[in-house]
Amino acid sequence: MARVAGRTFTREEVAEAAWRVILRDGLHKASVRAIAKELDATTGVVTYHFKDKAELLLFALDRLGAAIIRNMDASLQGSTGLDRIRRILATTLPQGPREISGWRLWISFVGLAMSNKRLREEHQRRLEILNDRFATELKALQATGDVPADIDPGVEADTLVALSDGIGLGFVLRPKAYPPDKQWEIVEGYLRARLGAGPRVSGRPGSGRGR
Repeated sequence: MARVAGRTFTREEVAEAAWRVILRDGLHKASVRAIAKELDATTGVVTYHFKDKAELLLFALDRLGAAIIRNMDASLQGSTGLDRIRRILATTLPQGPREISGWRLWISFVGLAMSNKRLREEHQRRLEILNDRFATELKALQATGDVPADIDPGVEADTLVALSDGIGLGFVLRPKAYPPDKQWEIVEGYLRARLGAGPRVSGRPGSGRGR
């Protein structure tokens, strides 16, 4: 850990400072100097943990993805049937302050990823993890008869990922057009039409579980 005036800074704290700068000022202003200022530290604190801005951003993106997976695993505890799909989506949709901040960070990284192979690979890895999770859940739901036997879990997993990403991007660009209720209206329309879902119990999936 780097130490400044008796204070130590971890890699996670530096990454969190980078998130705050990106959310407040934009990715293009998230320089090593700006991140150090956010920490009230010297640039040496940042470069002690990360050799350059690209390495720092990669770490920050990885931590963001890991947090999504942890939240997803926690949300599935005690859930059954199609509620499991709803709960996975609840961790990925911009429903609350934490998820909204996550989406703004994620979209900030997308443009940079187009010209940065490592960041692009990290984005791809996140999408593959989410896709695999949906496909695994859908196969299990087929086995229990909770979804039609004739669906293709791989195709539906692709659709769910596209649905989540489309809503997230739509919210970041036009937040008033995608309030939480509208997001779930879109999701439930898909679940009814494609997976034969019944009416959703009122309230946000996973609410009241520390999310």
